[in-house]
Amino acid sequence: MIAKNTLQSIISKYYLGGKVESVKWVVEDKKLHIDFMAPTKDMIGRLSCTNFPLSTNGELAIFNTTQLNRLLNVLVGDLMLDAEGHNKVLTKLNIQDAKSSINYSLADPLMIQKVGEVDEDIEWKVQATLENEDFHTFVRAASAIQGNEIVALNATRDSIDTPVLQFVFGERMEFSNKVEFHVNAKFTENVREDNKIPFNSEMLREIFNANKTSDECHLSFVDDGLLRLIFTSEDEGIDTTYFVVRKADY
Repeated sequence: MIAKNTLQSIISKYYLGGKVESVKWVVEDKKLHIDFMAPTKDMIGRLSCTNFPLSTNGELAIFNTTQLNRLLNVLVGDLMLDAEGHNKVLTKLNIQDAKSSINYSLADPLMIQKVGEVDEDIEWKVQATLENEDFHTFVRAASAIQGNEIVALNATRDSIDTPVLQFVFGERMEFSNKVEFHVNAKFTENVREDNKIPFNSEMLREIFNANKTSDECHLSFVDDGLLRLIFTSEDEGIDTTYFVVRKADY
């Protein structure tokens, strides 16, 4: 059994408000693993969930997550999951609650785009830990300026010389509307301070919003434009990692 809210939370962490439709759910010994990538290839992620209540091992090719979400809206409470297949290929995902059931037709796994790889063996020059309240602050800040698509990450220092990671929302023109907040951070000795790196604020807003049930986020980035976000939700047994590249046309 799995709570409907938990299953929806798993889906939301890769779906990101509709940015990622097609993924493979890989189940092995009741552990779920999902690799995913934005169609624009500026974000790659992976999700793992322990104690996933599906006894069938294999790949579930979810081609249309929007349709799966619509089917899930029919159900309530605790859910039972089962998968059917033919010749070792899973073809149907069955989910039911106490009174209703849904059947979701699985796609051919070959229809799901292969997810790229990220070299993590690099020196992360800026690191910070964001608490759950910081997630909400980020979402509010990213939504505050109409039409804004930019958040700049800036390794800098506050008024008492404490290293902080600053988030600046808004266009870089002097007279544009802006929102700024910061968190304490750790820098390597060779980091370029006060070097604002632009990222897609809408993508990051969806990431933080989807992980609002997580306890904290470990953020790392290099000042040439790669950002890593690691979320942990102990209550749900879900770990999610995202890699986001900087906006190239800023």
